[in-house]
Amino acid sequence: MTAKPPYYESRYIRANHPGRPKALWLRETLLLPRATAGSADVWVMVFDPNGAGNRAVKAPHPLDHADFRADPWCARIGTTTLDDHCARGNVVNQKSTAKWDLRITYRSHQPVKLLTERRYATHLPSTKTLVRSPLARFDGHLHVDTSIAVDKWIGSVNHNWGRRHTPAYAFGQVCGFDDAPESTLEVVTARVGLGPVSLPPVTLLVLRHDGQEFAVRSVLAARHTSGSYRPFAWSFGARVDGLTLDGEITAEPGHVIGLTYTDTNGTPKYCYNSAIATCHLRLSGTGTTKLTSSHRAMFEILTDSRVEGVPMLV
Repeated sequence: MTAKPPYYESRYIRANHPGRPKALWLRETLLLPRATAGSADVWVMVFDPNGAGNRAVKAPHPLDHADFRADPWCARIGTTTLDDHCARGNVVNQKSTAKWDLRITYRSHQPVKLLTERRYATHLPSTKTLVRSPLARFDGHLHVDTSIAVDKWIGSVNHNWGRRHTPAYAFGQVCGFDDAPESTLEVVTARVGLGPVSLPPVTLLVLRHDGQEFAVRSVLAARHTSGSYRPFAWSFGARVDGLTLDGEITAEPGHVIGLTYTDTNGTPKYCYNSAIATCHLRLSGTGTTKLTSSHRAMFEILTDSRVEGVPMLV
């Protein structure tokens, strides 16, 4: 492993049931903090509020039990593995057992980058994100206390890395809208850190719809975007390439899972994620188009303080 502290990395997949508010989210993460021992963690989350309930399992491992590679892209922690073609593994903690075997089929091989190429090669921002496939199909099975058959679930394959977590953000992702199954959205409203200082929030986005891409990837272009969020509602907008975009992502508190992250400086961060949120978009240009993703959008908030009413599952 060549990464040096401070550093973290997250490789993850997420996928939605085609007809019900039900989703999975699997993460393989590395944490190399400045002052303490690092860890390699496997995270397994299931969103099923109308069925067996939301569940989450986290299994920590020593760093020398992990192998993260760039070419071929692959992450292995303990007996678990994640690559472009499959996710397999089993983990046990004090509360639960999780095991999974999933096949991954890319429907889109064009990655999504939320930043300019230049920013991927510099220190700022401190967090980088890349969607390896914004439209992927998942088949197989997952067991977290109860068994789940995964048949033609649609989701994404993702990769985040950096020197520290973004101080505060809202992140959203749509892998196909109800009436536009090939359209995708990545959007973030984030406060970037410059040393100990948090800068004003910036909203970046990439929308692919009807054979076109509308993107705002730089702070300069973000002069024409806006974003405001709270638990668990987020409004954002943009003017780009002759298009005016107005969007909203919302989630019910019972559809949200709370997780505790540790930043590379050792401080806790609180992540609130729903993989079954709802997204509404209104696109105005030569005409008006409305897009909706019902209970299949991802909505994540990272904060320094806990949100009342949502339990921290790990």
